[in-house]
Amino acid sequence: MVLFRRPEFVLNCDICGRQIRGNYSVVVVEGAVMTTCPSCARLGTPYEEPKAIPIGSPLPAPKFPRPPLPRPVSSKPADMRAPREIRELDLAENYPQIIQKGRKKHGLSQEDLAMKVKERLSIMQKIELGKMVPNMRLAKALEHVLRIKLLVPSSEPPPPKPTASGGKEVTLADIAIIRKRREEAGEDEGES
Repeated sequence: MVLFRRPEFVLNCDICGRQIRGNYSVVVVEGAVMTTCPSCARLGTPYEEPKAIPIGSPLPAPKFPRPPLPRPVSSKPADMRAPREIRELDLAENYPQIIQKGRKKHGLSQEDLAMKVKERLSIMQKIELGKMVPNMRLAKALEHVLRIKLLVPSSEPPPPKPTASGGKEVTLADIAIIRKRREEAGEDEGES
């Protein structure tokens, strides 16, 4: 550990904040260079002055590795992290009219509504015009503030209608049966 003489001016320890009386140390704590009192110096590693690197030479590897990047919380897409009850909700088709009617019912301007739901005015204007679809967070906030229902249970698509001919459609199994019958009929005709 390198100890230095006390300079003419007053130093405070970067770790504990106390005034340094006597010698001080320069240490590295979690990648930060700090001036410390002798009692806090044990919390870090001694600092070594970097050597001059000639111009054009490759840079050496850093002595203190960078901390690892934070791992993502979930590898699932955002819409799959939501509870099933929320994932199975759809936005009402006439959401611009519902929002506008609710806003007027409460006597709010678009600017007031934007402030209440913590969103920009331009976003609220686009949503009321139907040019933009609100995300799930904003839809929930609008429901809460305006006391309206924007999210409705998703409906399954209707089953396909039967063909116009009234008969059933031909499947691969039907084709296989027809070919087998033709082959059997062809073998029978060839034998006689």
